[in-house]
Amino acid sequence: MRAVALSHDRVIKFLNENFINTWATNAELGRTSSLRDPIAKRRRRESNSFDTTSPLVQAINRGWQEGSPVDCLVISPDFELKGQLPLNEFLQNARSKGIRQEESYLTFLVQSLEGKQPGLE
Repeated sequence: MRAVALSHDRVIKFLNENFINTWATNAELGRTSSLRDPIAKRRRRESNSFDTTSPLVQAINRGWQEGSPVDCLVISPDFELKGQLPLNEFLQNARSKGIRQEESYLTFLVQSLEGKQPGLE
């Protein structure tokens, strides 16, 4: 994704103008079972807590797709999930339809802003 869709100036310009971009790891959110114990130990050691009850984390958890290495989520300022795009599905769909990844990703972002809730059933 980074080497294709996110490497195009048009996509980055659109993201910067319309979104606050951030990321969270599955391990930090407690979704990587093999890392739960090491993460818990690190938090105790560093006195660094991660509030999994925050509205942002709750919105992320609503959009998370198990088994997906990366989920692109669009979340409104009031923490409403506006769009969900699991990376594996995105790459497979773009390839099978012969659509350029940057165009497909821009379509996802625009539809999310328009309230069409792409990827959400």
